[in-house]
Amino acid sequence: MVHAKKSFGQHFLKSPRVVSAIIESAEIKKGETVVEVGPGTGVLTRALVTAGARVIAIEADRDLIPVLEAEFGDAIELIEGDALHFDFTLHPLLSTTYPLPPTPYTLCSNLPYNVGTEILERFLTSTHPPRRCVVMVQKEVGDRMMALPGDMSLLSLAVQIYADVQRVVRVPPGAFSPPPKVDSVVIRLDKNQKAVDPESVIALAKTGFHARRKQLHRNLADAGIAKSETVKEWLVSQGLKETARAQELSVENWIALYTCLNF
Repeated sequence: MVHAKKSFGQHFLKSPRVVSAIIESAEIKKGETVVEVGPGTGVLTRALVTAGARVIAIEADRDLIPVLEAEFGDAIELIEGDALHFDFTLHPLLSTTYPLPPTPYTLCSNLPYNVGTEILERFLTSTHPPRRCVVMVQKEVGDRMMALPGDMSLLSLAVQIYADVQRVVRVPPGAFSPPPKVDSVVIRLDKNQKAVDPESVIALAKTGFHARRKQLHRNLADAGIAKSETVKEWLVSQGLKETARAQELSVENWIALYTCLNF
């Protein structure tokens, strides 16, 4: 009998409806490489294999390895390891240093609640990111990733500067075993890097979000990045109020501000 472990943030997906929604959104083509983090009991894995995917499953819970091996055998490539520390450069399909061109792939996962954001960030910022991600996260986290100007956060910017994000389906606690205490959401992220140097834009935004209640010009001036008047003038040129706060700026605004300040 397999039991979920709190230490791994495990909530095993059991809803056929949600699994179908994930597969449909992933638009998997036969023979396509799909990376699944935390396959758990293999419910989503089964559907990925049926869809014709070439599955690379990364599982940190060693107690689940024999369960997955017994069911899937050679039908998937099963890696025992932590996705936060897994070295992609060692894998011939995912490496950018391998003699052959890296293989396009999709990330398709019910991410562990406790480290889901960190895992997604690692994939999005890797040297060979997935062309698409269809992942399950806590609804609150997903809402923050999909936020629009007015409700933006550093997380919103960090995700949206690398990918276009959209909601797939809201998932109630009953879709899992054991049921979590919160709702979840499946989101789809399509790679679409909007900046030449996204990490530098994010670093600028980090300063802007340092004190959310402060106006943006004040945060940047206090950090010695730009004079208040310079930032105010730029905000007005973008159709924003000179009193705007960081959460009111879009991803495109941050890229334009970075360019304006000649970082």
